[in-house]
Amino acid sequence: MNERLNVLVVDDEYPVLVTAAAILSEDFRVMTATNADAAMKLLSQHTFDVLCTDFNMPGRNGIQLLREATAAQPHLSGVLVTGHREYLEKRDKYDAQGLYYLLIKPYQPSQLVDLIHRAAESSRLKRMMSSLSSELGAWKRVL
Repeated sequence: MNERLNVLVVDDEYPVLVTAAAILSEDFRVMTATNADAAMKLLSQHTFDVLCTDFNMPGRNGIQLLREATAAQPHLSGVLVTGHREYLEKRDKYDAQGLYYLLIKPYQPSQLVDLIHRAAESSRLKRMMSSLSSELGAWKRVL
């Protein structure tokens, strides 16, 4: 991939947010938000390929944010970052099959970059499928 894809990173812990953004900025265009409200505002103003969000945040958690974000931008792919214990305690409550890729803390920077690349590829494929579906619909109308 030659184009730099757009990634939105959301975390209420500023040092974690800045570190993740710095790691990802080598491969992606990165914007950041410290909470779900700020993230949704950015999502209303920009198109993103990947939303990388912490699970445990004040207000709406990461899964709630991913649900809202993918409703607003259907081609968006999500990465949920969480501590193992907090996710396991609540995973049944927040069943969201296929909504996101999961990264368990603590993680290595290379794991974050690799997972964002996979999510970005998923986003690219969603866009391609949508485009092909639209083209097929146009051809059906012509025929």
